[in-house]
Amino acid sequence: MKIKLKSQGITITKKYQIVVFGYIKKAVSKVRLFSLLMIIVTGHVTAQNDWENELVNGINRMDARATSYSYNDVASAITGNRNLANIKSLNGTWKFQFVEDSKNRSLDFFKENYNVDNWDTITVPSNWERKGYGQAIYTNYTYPFRPREPYIDRINAVGSYRRNFTIPETWEDKRIILHFGSVSSAYYVWINGKKIGYAEDSCLPSEFDITNFIKRGTNTVSVQVFRWSDGSYLENQDHWRLSGIQREVLLLAQPKVAINDFTVRTQFDENLKDAKLQVRPEISKPDNFDIKGWYIKPQLVDHTNKNILTEGSSISVEDIVNEKYPHRDNVDFALFEEKISTPKKWSAERPYLYTLLLELYDSNNTLKEVRQSKIGFRDIKVNSDYSLLVNGKSVLLYGVNRHDHDHINGKALTREDIKKDLELMKRYNINAVRTSHYPNDPYLYELCDEYGIYVMDEANIETHETGSRLSNRPSWGVSFFERVFRMVERDKNHPSIICWSLGNESGYGPNHAMVGAWVKDFDPTRLLHYEGAQGNPLSEHYLKYGSPEYLENKATEYANPDDRPVVDMVSRMYLDLNQLQNLSKNNRIKRPVLMCEYAHAMGNSLGNLKEYWDLIRSKNKLIGGFIWDWIDQGLLEHKNNQPYYAYGGDYKDQPNSGNFCINGIIASDRTPKPQIEECKYVFQPIEFTGKDLTKGIVKVINRHFFENLNIYDFTYKIEENGHQIFKAPFSVEPIQPGEAQIVKLNYNLKKIRPGSIYTLRISAKLKTSTLYANKGFEVAKQQFILPFTKDTPKVKKRSLGVEVIESENLIIIGNHKFKVAFNKDYGVISSLSYGSKSIISGKTRPYFWRPSTDNDVRGWLPNDEHIHLWKDMDTKLKVFDVQINKEDKYRTKVLFSLKSQEHVALDLVYEVDGDGKIEVDYSLSIPENMADVIRVGMQFQVSNKLQNMSFFGKGPYENYADRAFASELDLYEGAVDDFYFNYVRPQESSNHTMTYWLQLRDNKNGVKFFNSTTPFSTSVWPYDTDAIDKAEHTFDLVKSEYFTVNIDLAQGGIGGCDSWTERAKPIEKYSLSDTNYNYTFTISPIGKY
Repeated sequence: MKIKLKSQGITITKKYQIVVFGYIKKAVSKVRLFSLLMIIVTGHVTAQNDWENELVNGINRMDARATSYSYNDVASAITGNRNLANIKSLNGTWKFQFVEDSKNRSLDFFKENYNVDNWDTITVPSNWERKGYGQAIYTNYTYPFRPREPYIDRINAVGSYRRNFTIPETWEDKRIILHFGSVSSAYYVWINGKKIGYAEDSCLPSEFDITNFIKRGTNTVSVQVFRWSDGSYLENQDHWRLSGIQREVLLLAQPKVAINDFTVRTQFDENLKDAKLQVRPEISKPDNFDIKGWYIKPQLVDHTNKNILTEGSSISVEDIVNEKYPHRDNVDFALFEEKISTPKKWSAERPYLYTLLLELYDSNNTLKEVRQSKIGFRDIKVNSDYSLLVNGKSVLLYGVNRHDHDHINGKALTREDIKKDLELMKRYNINAVRTSHYPNDPYLYELCDEYGIYVMDEANIETHETGSRLSNRPSWGVSFFERVFRMVERDKNHPSIICWSLGNESGYGPNHAMVGAWVKDFDPTRLLHYEGAQGNPLSEHYLKYGSPEYLENKATEYANPDDRPVVDMVSRMYLDLNQLQNLSKNNRIKRPVLMCEYAHAMGNSLGNLKEYWDLIRSKNKLIGGFIWDWIDQGLLEHKNNQPYYAYGGDYKDQPNSGNFCINGIIASDRTPKPQIEECKYVFQPIEFTGKDLTKGIVKVINRHFFENLNIYDFTYKIEENGHQIFKAPFSVEPIQPGEAQIVKLNYNLKKIRPGSIYTLRISAKLKTSTLYANKGFEVAKQQFILPFTKDTPKVKKRSLGVEVIESENLIIIGNHKFKVAFNKDYGVISSLSYGSKSIISGKTRPYFWRPSTDNDVRGWLPNDEHIHLWKDMDTKLKVFDVQINKEDKYRTKVLFSLKSQEHVALDLVYEVDGDGKIEVDYSLSIPENMADVIRVGMQFQVSNKLQNMSFFGKGPYENYADRAFASELDLYEGAVDDFYFNYVRPQESSNHTMTYWLQLRDNKNGVKFFNSTTPFSTSVWPYDTDAIDKAEHTFDLVKSEYFTVNIDLAQGGIGGCDSWTERAKPIEKYSLSDTNYNYTFTISPIGKY
């Protein structure tokens, strides 16, 4: 039999060989058969570039398989150390040539006699844009080229790579495989001048059998990488577009007869007590090779290195190779199965792993190779309450979306980078990661298995700009299928993966339905996710996308309300609290509800995270979500000898999406940001609530899903005004998940000092070290302000007399120790000096605005035409009445009454005494028809010679009304710069709520702002307010000659839903919508003047 499709250049031989344009594929695989069917169905003519042909995704590329390595002996395999396997790294220095235009690429550089001595060198793995070649491009959803799929309507850069290598002598007679972990975006490979193959998909490995092309001695591998390809249409994710060989390159060796692949399942009984271990190996061998008598010996090794399988268990290789497939139904999955009594289960909290060893023996009982894999016994289901169950226990996903990113190397991450990510996630109580929006390096899944992190593994498919267009085109079905199929095949044995995802923001169409059906059939042990599968046209409740009914529903529920049956959960992005609440109550939704993206953490954001989780924990159907996102995607650059993080447009890249890539809860260099501290607190697995704090009675609630509380040491301490006065351990019973215990703490404050504030702080720390944290690491905490107060008696202290001088513009009050001047037009302090030192000068003002956050400027502010009246309200408020009242010879009051044309009224009363103490009373009245004010406070310009900052308030990191649960009331000291958090795009920052006093001083003296009874919010900036607001990068900021000091009654929250709609606005409880505000504070000298 021979079938020819001449227009496609394809031949199928009698032996089911496929010959495509001269490349010989020895055996027709599942994927290749499907690809061929698509070619036949579409009748697509492929006389075009491979990299501009959606039907060509790989040529001579091996089928995807689980990550494993071939070992020569059991002792090496059981260690899991791949350096002991038959593996050789080709990472390192390669020769490199870059051309901007593919038309100018070298066409014969792969020839053995081609001289590359004059070429540059480049490190592999890397992105060539981070090595000085080409242009980094950041765009959110706009393609970097005009969509004209599958063609690339843009000059296409090409990088050509070469290096030499040798084959270890011990690999004689082995099959040699060339492995590329990830190449962006398409490439050809040659060995010793012979073309080996071609591959696409920038985030999955490709492997090529090079056995017949290598020789003894020196060999040469040549690779030519195209920046753009038809595959780029499926890689339209919100990230930097970077190019090159970006993951490791390996040589792998295995016997000619080998365990080429294997699939592992664990299946529990209905009581989740005993389980079946099921293994399905796949054998590769030369044609006509006699494998009679060959067998696989499996071992399942526990942490003591004990094999728990039946001694003598084996799998016949002949039975594997000659397996018969039925005419109806399908073969059983398991080629090997054994019941395991009460295996230890895997979960994120107790990630117990067994080591599976598959030993291949020939007919003479000679060991040929050993394959190893860490496996876990775990069960994933959804119960009748639509909760997510892991091993029968309802769990919540405290997740993050994670991009591959490094501030220096772009997408070429090291193993240390990946490990750092996972360690930080565990330390900050994050238990789940979505590989947004492409498969990650295999090492990440290995660590998730080991550390205990649930994974949503996502296919490298996003067509954001063109929506569902490609999913509705049959010719693109090949690409959809291969990207999903190859991901699942590679990652199928990882217990950490609880859910597959078909990709991101690509609409929905038949191609999704096809690949979704395949995944569900291939792997019934996991859930399937795809957020784009919204709306089922067969449902009577279906709402057509974009219709008035749909838009009305979206505003309240975003439900549609029935998703396609292929997905196992209703997944949504950026729900506000009202939408989430309504979804949880929608009785038509018979699936768990997940926020695959929420809490857009762009710039100064992540407000109201606690409110999300208060709601999630109260509803069974809500299973959590994945914050967008994990890491800022800034690229380190320098300007004027200053380091800064570049974002879209900084490389003159067009199109670009500006700083929309800066939305992580950790910085681009993996430094934790203030936002992640709030995550740690909200996600912490123990909750402490006060029952009767006067008696030391608290309630301890175990929020774990599997772990009891005997893994922690508990302590508490009492502080007075930030100073510790008592500390002791306390005991908590090993209460089970979901249970609570009432605990009595033995503190007795016998002497309450007038004016003092007492706090109770509870801490839970690890008893023993873990993979990600040492013994003593704090996992959970809670601070309470104790209800022990005693008013400070008011003592009239005799001070020096004061003199009042009034001019046309100023009112000056003072004596030989101080002088304060008030501006009569605006009612503010224009200068204050203590002794000979100028303390306050310049632009003091009532302040109602803030340097716009990303949520402000991108989200709700552009749509609120009235809010901008507050921006320069300080200049609109004019004094219409001034009163000077000399209380006695020691004290003078000055009252300014101000009003604007908008009828905003402000009374400022200053009481000045002879010691230079100034009490400020601030009363603001706002008409009911005015927009909510953003901030109610005063702003001062204070001498920058007062570098030392201390305060008693919430810290140490910045906090805001809607992001202050993690911060603690305490005494903090440091330099002003220590407390200033500089965002990549400068904006409002560094606020501290619940502040009782703030001091700024030099080595001798300074100034204090305080209120002993009612706290205020404060921030100190080394920059001018307008400079912060106008700056696009940190290098735009030049330190002022003064510090900008804000003393506020309140500031509106920063918001925490999205960063591009009105939902970016702070929620109602954190908005400033009252019409009357009043507070007082005092300015006082400290030290001797």
